[in-house]
Amino acid sequence: METHLALEADGAKVYTHEVFKEFQEEAKYSIDTCKSRGFAEIDSLEVTTVRDASRDMNYDVTYCPVTYKANCSCRMLERKGILCRHIIWIYSSNGVNTIPDEYIVNKWCKDALRSKSFNCNGDPAEEIDIIDAKQISMSKMWSEVHRTVGILMGRSKEVVDSFSSLIKDFKEKLAPLGSQMSKEQQMVALIGCSNTQEVTIFPPKKSKNKGSGKRLLLSKTKAIALAMKPKRMFYLIRTTLY
Repeated sequence: METHLALEADGAKVYTHEVFKEFQEEAKYSIDTCKSRGFAEIDSLEVTTVRDASRDMNYDVTYCPVTYKANCSCRMLERKGILCRHIIWIYSSNGVNTIPDEYIVNKWCKDALRSKSFNCNGDPAEEIDIIDAKQISMSKMWSEVHRTVGILMGRSKEVVDSFSSLIKDFKEKLAPLGSQMSKEQQMVALIGCSNTQEVTIFPPKKSKNKGSGKRLLLSKTKAIALAMKPKRMFYLIRTTLY
């Protein structure tokens, strides 16, 4: 850690290495360059004008002490999915030690899980031509499960056990809907046809591949090949001398 901020330590538990480096820079700038230049209360919201010396600009940060929601006019949270130095400064001033779950983007986390994404109309973001409503609903449900499990990372054991008990209760409620499919039923659902007892296709007969065996030569063929074989030099010299 390079600062005394609890938010920096919380970001180290949540974010990946590269994202945390950027978040750490914002945490350092929040201490070195940010100061208050104005304060106002509007209903239940606190609006603070934060002076950023590194950029020589003022930014308005809206903060709700009840829900811990914050919004900054620099729009870094909306653009990059990371808390800006101005919101970090406001959180530190108000004793907020952890990053709110709603401001943690799943793809920036260490335990991010791949899941299908959909636009605001419920259409898949990937290039898919044919997809039914059930598949969209199932993908949305998986996305919610992955996001919820990601939120539990870094939480206490009591919170994880409480969520696990809820899952078990929900699983018991789903039990009357039907039992799990057998292996044969899974194969039928995957292939799209049922198993048949009549076998019409058999494996081919075993045959020798090219070069797997040698053809036996006749004695006459062997004698001709032996006669055509070049003689050794010693044999030629002895024949010439005698």
